[in-house]
Amino acid sequence: MDHKKVMMTLLSSMLFISSSGGIVSAASTSGDSGKPTTNSANNNTTQKDQTPATKKVVHTLANVPAVKVTARITVHLTDVNILAQDDGNTVTYTLSYKNNDSKPMMMLDYWSKVKSKGGTSFSPKLIAKDQEKKTVSPGSTVELTYVMKVGREVKLSDLNFLIVKWDFSKPNYESTLGKFNVPASYSITTPVGKTKTVRLSDSAVKVKVSGTKVYPGEDKKQYVKVGVNLNNISYKLLDNPNIKWILRTPNGTNYPLTPDKDSTGISIQAQANKTLSLMASLPTALKLEKSELLLVEEQGEEKTALPVAALQLPEASQSNVDTAANQPNIISIDGQPVSTLLESARVRAEDEEYDLTMQMVIKNQGKKEVKVPKYGLEIRTEDGTSYPIETKALDDLKLKPGATKTIKLITTIQGDGDTSKIKLYAMTPITKEESKEGNTNASSFEFSYPVGIYTIPESVTSGDGLTTETVIKNSKGTFGVSVGSLQRLPWTDSDIIAAKVTIRNASAKTVQLPELEAMFTIDSARIDGDTKLIRAQGGKLLGPGMTTEAYLLTKIPSELNMSRLEVTLLEKVSEEETNDWITLSTSGLIQPLSYVGAGKTFTQGTAEKETELGVRRTYVYPGSSSDIVYTEFEMTNKSLRQSGLAKLVGYYKTADGQYYKATAKQADRVPGPGQKSVVTFWAKVPKSVTSTSDMRLIVGEGVADNKFVSGEGEATAYVNAMAFEVQPKTLQVLPSLNDIDLYPYKFSGGNIRAYLTGGTAVQIEMIYSLTQEEAVDSGEYGHKLILSLTDGSGKVFDKELTPGTDLKTGINQTLNWSIDDTVFDKIRGGSYRVALYDVFEGQRIRLAEQGYSYDVSKLPKEEPEFPEFPEDGSGNNNTK
Repeated sequence: MDHKKVMMTLLSSMLFISSSGGIVSAASTSGDSGKPTTNSANNNTTQKDQTPATKKVVHTLANVPAVKVTARITVHLTDVNILAQDDGNTVTYTLSYKNNDSKPMMMLDYWSKVKSKGGTSFSPKLIAKDQEKKTVSPGSTVELTYVMKVGREVKLSDLNFLIVKWDFSKPNYESTLGKFNVPASYSITTPVGKTKTVRLSDSAVKVKVSGTKVYPGEDKKQYVKVGVNLNNISYKLLDNPNIKWILRTPNGTNYPLTPDKDSTGISIQAQANKTLSLMASLPTALKLEKSELLLVEEQGEEKTALPVAALQLPEASQSNVDTAANQPNIISIDGQPVSTLLESARVRAEDEEYDLTMQMVIKNQGKKEVKVPKYGLEIRTEDGTSYPIETKALDDLKLKPGATKTIKLITTIQGDGDTSKIKLYAMTPITKEESKEGNTNASSFEFSYPVGIYTIPESVTSGDGLTTETVIKNSKGTFGVSVGSLQRLPWTDSDIIAAKVTIRNASAKTVQLPELEAMFTIDSARIDGDTKLIRAQGGKLLGPGMTTEAYLLTKIPSELNMSRLEVTLLEKVSEEETNDWITLSTSGLIQPLSYVGAGKTFTQGTAEKETELGVRRTYVYPGSSSDIVYTEFEMTNKSLRQSGLAKLVGYYKTADGQYYKATAKQADRVPGPGQKSVVTFWAKVPKSVTSTSDMRLIVGEGVADNKFVSGEGEATAYVNAMAFEVQPKTLQVLPSLNDIDLYPYKFSGGNIRAYLTGGTAVQIEMIYSLTQEEAVDSGEYGHKLILSLTDGSGKVFDKELTPGTDLKTGINQTLNWSIDDTVFDKIRGGSYRVALYDVFEGQRIRLAEQGYSYDVSKLPKEEPEFPEFPEDGSGNNNTK
């Protein structure tokens, strides 16, 4: 008896192993090869094939009666799936055993078989992860999933799923306890919007399709994106199940779906959710209506593909990624809306190619921080030619809620510069992950799709005309920008290019200007040298309609000719990074400087800060090898507050185009309302300059270190230049030393007396008046006066005097000096001439000359001379 029990147990074990040991390996799905697999037979799972049109489709097996294993143990058919493949269909079904008994149920005694209604038997095998389930504990439920291969024409409703137990009283030692039959009205496909509960890695997971979106592709392809939400409703971690996703079209063609880079790994905590993004590239002509999403799980070392679920896909929405010019495109990043706007574009064409510089503004409009993917950016032409754009701006870009980032995009394109023929594409990142040893779930994302297609906005580049305002809109506001003047000015051995740019707040609210820098491009060559931007006002806030001015400077070789000049304002983002703000283009034709004729003045500035400028007079101080051209330049403050220009810089220009840098002397103090400030300019010019009558004085405001120079600062460039006509005066020598203009002084010194002393000394006394205009500020005077006395013999004696020190200001001042020379010895009268000279830098001009007679009042009186007689008549030499 014992021997018989042992033999029966051994036989039962062998039969169980035969029933549940191996799993037939299914043919590889299209997901393995990357190519769609077409089922030549009709799809057995479609509603049309399985359900008569007169019957209502059902999507649940809850109404299929349970099979009683014992009085207190039941089994239900809870799920059934079918996957169409080239070599037949793979069917999986799940049985759920419920033990309501007080003792364990031994699974060794029970198994399942499948027979068709026509009598064909199939051999289902337990899937690998269920083969170790041996018992069902009291009060618990155990699910077992079986897999088998059937013919391509077999329908689920044709199959009977049998529950079998050992029964040694039967000829074949087994007894059928009951069977399940799938209703003909049953569809395995979960309807749109409904959730399907499945088992993945022995975890219960709710699967739901969240949406389907179509993106435009190229080469007659379209990109389909399926969003899937997984909700782990079990009490343990779902960690990287071996699953694949398939898009099945109504005609039965399977297309593998590839998770994007953020969906390749699936690790979901208990009771947590994760949304996956699955992609496929399909022919454009393919219709997606009534397509399905198939979830397939790979089992065993052979990676047998087991169907887990089929979900009806909702109607696909066409993604609106094609964006009009100057319109934002909203991209979803980690569920947060992110606005992208191609803000500006600039084209610089040369020969048969052109440089395209664009700016894109990215703003996080969501409520959480996002990490912006490293999108592939490229320009595509009408014929499909692609030009990639290299940028590091997206390498590690994170945006907090409300944060904005502006990135610069630069590329070179073949063509004529017509941006209406091109578009900017933003493509999802292409990630290729190499499979690591032991990681069977590693995958790679082998294609990308556009999240944005942007029409290139009209280049914010002005035409060849100056003063034409260009309006731009950006993240800072709306601005009107124009080049008010463009000047080419001499500077030692080079030239200065100075552009005056006016910026107007064209919006109805106060805006703040960004930190700006300057860039010049001459005939497509970017100037990388010394480029400066000087702001006329210190503040950055502009109220509605307010304007501010900035001066953009660079230096170029004086012999360089220009055919086109571009001036670019750059927004400084950081110490290393700038973005183009606006580019203003001109033909390179430099405007002539504003000209102020002789005797005329020019008022510069606004009503709140007006300064009247004009040349007062110009002299030429002759020298032996060169002459000094000297100009007195007046600035009059016409405003109601202390105001004035920066330290002035000047150049003399001759009629034949020669330039001579002028030395300037200017008062440090800013003149008050109504006050004048005198600036003196002078330069040495060779005697070879034949005429100075048609000379011009170019005067501008000095700048250095990105600001206007004042005080003792030294200018390194200048702006706001004007050309003033200078007509050097030929002075008529005055016949009197009275009322002589020594601007800003007035001098009268005609009352001169030269006292003869009877010896070699002459004492000179001058009664003079020296007055100064109080409303005039001037720099260091720099002039000296020479009183030159010429004796009747022609000998000349000079006395050098400095106004303000040797000559004190005041009325009826007395100046005394003396001359000692043998020429005056025993002179008792006569006349002399006194000339007054203005001396500047060692060279002089005669201002006045007047004749005088020596004053003999201080000569000692002469005693009469008596004849000398000899004593004792010794003077008589008569003899006899």
